[in-house]
Amino acid sequence: MSRVHRHFPQTYGVLTTLLRFPMGPRHTATLSTDLLNAVIRDGAWSWPLITNIESVEIIHSLPIIFGGEDRIVWAAPRGMFTSASAYAIFCPPGPKVGSSLLLGNFKIPRHRFILWLAILGKLSTLDKPWLHHLDSDCVLCSAAVPESHEHLFFRCQFTLAYLCEIRWMVWFPWPYTSWSSAVLWASKRWRGQHIMSAAYRALLAALVYHVWRERNNRIFQSSSRSPRDIALIIVREVRELLLVKSCLQL
Repeated sequence: MSRVHRHFPQTYGVLTTLLRFPMGPRHTATLSTDLLNAVIRDGAWSWPLITNIESVEIIHSLPIIFGGEDRIVWAAPRGMFTSASAYAIFCPPGPKVGSSLLLGNFKIPRHRFILWLAILGKLSTLDKPWLHHLDSDCVLCSAAVPESHEHLFFRCQFTLAYLCEIRWMVWFPWPYTSWSSAVLWASKRWRGQHIMSAAYRALLAALVYHVWRERNNRIFQSSSRSPRDIALIIVREVRELLLVKSCLQL
């Protein structure tokens, strides 16, 4: 919490109140029963050797104030706590690149949701640090390549194959570049409510959704489909969606 500072004037308080995260005592080479005065000498911090960078940053951001009551200081506008300022700290605003791809009603809700996570890079791909204990190789192409957003969309040989199937069935101008660059490219060209722009956005959402679904099916259900089968499903879903939406607007 970069904007939250806690002042501890009482040097005889329990030290664990200072480090409110699970590994605090272990990272700072202290005991859970130690008092604050155990790490203060001559009015300055005097900690044991600390090897954890996060612990060092937290400690050095806490000034020592003697006398008075412990208090919470919220360094937000006007010095007042608001739910909006707390949300901004824990969930900082993400990039707006690609947001235009989410606009319009020519998309199936579950497709739109997965596309939104993919644009933000928030899908639980196996390259995430908290999944380091799992085999990170891509389950779609079986190559010794870490599963990531950049790989899945569409540098993986499997997803590239069914992207080619889509392009063979319908005209879908998708650039063969990195995922982030392709999202930027598409967000600039597929704007507005024109039927072709809406169709391209719907196709992209369906593509991303079925990539993620196929990946999950292979991991959790040990089932798989061919690129052509997936492409046929995508084209049918998008065609039916466009027909229904067009009829409703008549």
